[in-house]
Amino acid sequence: MNLTRSFTAFTVVCLSVVSAIEVSETRPELIHLRNFIETSEHVSPSMADVVEEFGEWMEKFEKSYNSVEERFERLKVWVANHEFIQSHNNQTPKPSHTVAHNKFSDMTSDEFQKLHNLGKYSPGVDAIRESQKKRKELAAMNKIGDKEHSVMEEFRYLRSLSKNKPINGFFDDQWYKDDDETNTDDNTDTDDNAKTDDTAQTDDTAVADDDDTNGLPDSVDWVANGAVTPIKNQASCGSCWAFSATGAIEGASFVKYGELIALSEQNLLDCDKVDNGCSGGLMDNAFKFDETAHGLCSETDYPYLATDGHECLTDCDKVPGSVVADYNDLEESDKHGLIASLVMQPTSVAMQADQLSFQFYSSGVFSEADCGEEGAIDHGVLAVGYGTDEDTGKNYFKIKNSWGEDWGESGYFRLDRKSENKWGTCAILMVMTAPIIA
Repeated sequence: MNLTRSFTAFTVVCLSVVSAIEVSETRPELIHLRNFIETSEHVSPSMADVVEEFGEWMEKFEKSYNSVEERFERLKVWVANHEFIQSHNNQTPKPSHTVAHNKFSDMTSDEFQKLHNLGKYSPGVDAIRESQKKRKELAAMNKIGDKEHSVMEEFRYLRSLSKNKPINGFFDDQWYKDDDETNTDDNTDTDDNAKTDDTAQTDDTAVADDDDTNGLPDSVDWVANGAVTPIKNQASCGSCWAFSATGAIEGASFVKYGELIALSEQNLLDCDKVDNGCSGGLMDNAFKFDETAHGLCSETDYPYLATDGHECLTDCDKVPGSVVADYNDLEESDKHGLIASLVMQPTSVAMQADQLSFQFYSSGVFSEADCGEEGAIDHGVLAVGYGTDEDTGKNYFKIKNSWGEDWGESGYFRLDRKSENKWGTCAILMVMTAPIIA
């Protein structure tokens, strides 16, 4: 039965059914809700069971509302989301990821997007692309001046292994272009490995796509390797960019110096005047701020407040090994580049996260074709590895989110590495950047 429709379709108060609700005396808010329903119109006969489940959910996530009217309105939203969850999980064939109730179950999709600056509330991709354009111009100048960081040599080599096409020298001018560009005037390479990425992405049997880690480890997990701090929670602040940036710097510092220290997102919210605090920002800008400020303070010394507009504190000590010297912006759509970067360190990425199914993601490999199809990125996260799911056989990227450990797979999620979309599943391949630690 469609419970959402029933709210407007039923005009008879089902007193005999609703009165049968067994409500614990320890949950008086449900008694009030029951009494409100008994005197209300537009009530479904199935509300009895749902009210009990709603009450259990309220208790689990410590939810409270200011009035019985508000509680009833939240119940209606909860029921609509409940239907979506059941419909998704009961699909045939079974989807590669499951959804479940979480702390966002009493929020509409629009409310959820507004909370996290997603979808129409996101700043959009224009600012990101402009920032990266300037960054590429600067990188080209640095290359001419022979100032490029040596870590780029390792990245180029690893990327060439991922594509199964070794390059002739680390600093080949064509190292970052697809094979169809580099071989336009060269007919000597007729090997199967000369297939372009475009071919691999449109052919389900293409070896180049299935073996996208060729020459590299089959799996990488920086969480297991100790380079990732515990899951954090941005709460009701659009500060995902800051969490993505600190996570990338934390990981890069661990890889270089062997010590993992949680860095302060609030330091960025208060002191980075280029970005917009809880209204959004760019990981690149955060790296630039870190470079100028000569590092970040620790989360312990500069705790997160989930709000902006505070005075920038300057009396805390910068964490040793947190100074960014430069950063590597990966080319759009370069899956092999992201894989190579992840072999080296955790990497900041952006994605589309306004999907209802992502709001309630619970487990498995997220593989919805329409997510990221238009390149509408709106959320900064941290890629922390890749692997293959044992149940479905799907290759995935493992991502750290900043919505608390009671969301997803204990705060993490996995995205399908194989996608027909130009920028991959949920546009994960549109904006990718990794800091280089001084």
